[in-house]
Order: sequence, then C-alpha cells, then structure tokens
Amino acid sequence: MYFKKKHGKESYNRNRANIRGRGKFDFSLWVFLIYISAFIFLYNLSPTILGAITFGWYLSMIIEVPARKLSKLKFISYNLAIVISSVVMFALLAYGLLQIIPIILDEGKRIFSSLSESFTGIKLPEFFERTEIGITITGWLNSFTGELVNKFTAIGVTALNYIIQNIPGAMTGVVIFIITASYLTSVMPVLKKNLWRFFPFSGRNKAISFVGNYYNSVRHFIGGQMIIALCVGMIVGVGMFISGIPYSLFLGFLSGIANFIPYLGAAIAAIPALVLGFSHGGPVGLMKALIVLICASQLEVWILSPKIQGNRMEINWFIILIGIMLFGSLFGLVGILLAIPIMVFIKKYWLEYIQVALKRL
Repeated sequence: MYFKKKHGKESYNRNRANIRGRGKFDFSLWVFLIYISAFIFLYNLSPTILGAITFGWYLSMIIEVPARKLSKLKFISYNLAIVISSVVMFALLAYGLLQIIPIILDEGKRIFSSLSESFTGIKLPEFFERTEIGITITGWLNSFTGELVNKFTAIGVTALNYIIQNIPGAMTGVVIFIITASYLTSVMPVLKKNLWRFFPFSGRNKAISFVGNYYNSVRHFIGGQMIIALCVGMIVGVGMFISGIPYSLFLGFLSGIANFIPYLGAAIAAIPALVLGFSHGGPVGLMKALIVLICASQLEVWILSPKIQGNRMEINWFIILIGIMLFGSLFGLVGILLAIPIMVFIKKYWLEYIQVALKRL
C-alpha cells in the first residue's frame, strides 16, 4: 500500500515537472531569427557594404586555418601567425586580380582578330562571285562582319562604362573587405569571450554551445576545402603547363579559388581554361584542357573529397546544389559562397531548436 502511494506520488511529480518543462520557452530561438532578419534587412539596404563584410568574415575563417597550424610552432605566436597568413592570402588575391585584367584584354583581342580574319578571309570562287547569289553572299558576309565588330565594340564600351561607374563602390567594398578580414581574425578570441552578451540568460548556455559547434563545423569545412582547393589548383596548374596552355599558374589559382563553390566552381574555372586552350591550340588545345579538367574533377570527386571532407556536413549533394542556386538567386555571389554554411546552420538550428520547441507543444 505504501509502495503504491509513493509510486503514485512520484509519477504525479514527474508529470508536473514535464508540464512545467513544456511550458518553458527558449527565447534564444527568436533571438537567432531576429539577428538573421536584421542581417537580411541591412543586406537589402546596402549589399555592397554587407557583402564586403561577409566576404571579409569568410576570408578571416580561411586565414585562421593556416594561422592555427603556424602558431603550434614554438617560435611563432598566434598574432604573428595571423599576420603571416593574412599577408600570404592578400598577396594571392592581389596576384589573381592583377592577372585577370590583362588576360581578358589579350584574349579578347585575340578572339576578336581571329573571328575577323575568319570571316574576311572567306573567298568565293571567281565564277560564283559574279552571279547574283555570290554578290548577295558577299554582301551578307561583309555586313555580318561589320555588325560583329560593332557588337564587340558596344560590349567593350558598356563593360568599360560599368567598371568606371562602379569603381567608387568597388573600392569601398575592397577597403571594408580588407579591414573586416584583418580585424575579425585578430579579435575572434575577444568575440568568443563576449558571446554571452548576445543571448538571454534563460537559454544562454545552450546558445553559446550551439554557436561554438556551428563555428567548429564551418571551420572544419573551410579547412578541408582549403586542402582540396590547393590540390586541385596544383593539378590544374601543372596539367595546363605540361599541355602548353598559357597562363597555367593563373588557371591553377582560379581553379583553387573556384573550388570553394561545390559543384559549380568547376564550371566557373573550366570556361577560361577551355577558351585559352582553343584560342592558343585550336581543337587539340581544347581537348588537352578538357582532359586536364576532367582528371582534376574526377580526382576531387572520388579521392580528395571523400578522404578529406567525408560526410562531415551530412547534407545530400542534391540539397547542396539546390541551396547554392537558391541562395545565389537571393543574395548573389555572397549567397553562393555561403550556401553550405547557411544550410549547416539551418540543419543544426532545426534539430536543436525547432524540433525541441515542437515537442513541447
């Protein structure tokens, strides 16, 4: 009898505790949504500034990866490692920007002159030129060549005007990008110590743990992507050099940078490589460039990514592809670059906050 009363009382207390637990609400759930909504609102107001800040944050994560490795050496402090890593990263970015402009100008002239020579060099047989059809074809070729020249000129003028008009905004974005990347890398330990200030007391510990786990997941992803990008860049650069395709170092650099965009990065790097291969080597050069790109892509898909990244993100490849296109259409290049970190956040947020809140209903 005593056991039944005691057992019944304990069950009653547990039920009351469960009811009280269900009534508790974690306000951090809404705090995260408020921060995300504020970012989207500010991004729509000033995409240049917020985009530069976002790129700076992403680059700071990249800078932090080799800096952590360097700081493990006894004679290099963490601050010195940050400086060394930052200088190397900014030097690589400067090299890429300085290389891409002359390449575009040189290859544009080469392709334009090749097309002009191809059409102007077409000659009809003498007996055919005198006929009415021959005169019509000759006139059509001349007019087509003239229109082609005018279109290329118009494209060049439009591109030049666009560049001139956007130079002030671009310079502002570059300055903010550099400052953000350098500043966030150095003050990240301070931000970690003061993270508790951004969340309510009731759910502070869980929120800090959530942000820490998410940050580590993104950092590991970026670290893995850096290793893969380095390997892919070396494969493409060496392969293009052996194949006799010019600007092989730049193509390797571009392939490595584009590799930070899963699935779509390979296509971005392939376009200039194939154009350079065709413009300097014809169909044979095109085939050489294609073979190098296919080899690099297959090595990444079957060897590098499974060994280095594995199933760390635990997100289906189709979902990743859809997410990249979706966030790219919403936020442009920023959305493409941050698609995987955003999807990782959504997944963790759903599991740790939304599902818990749904169970309490």
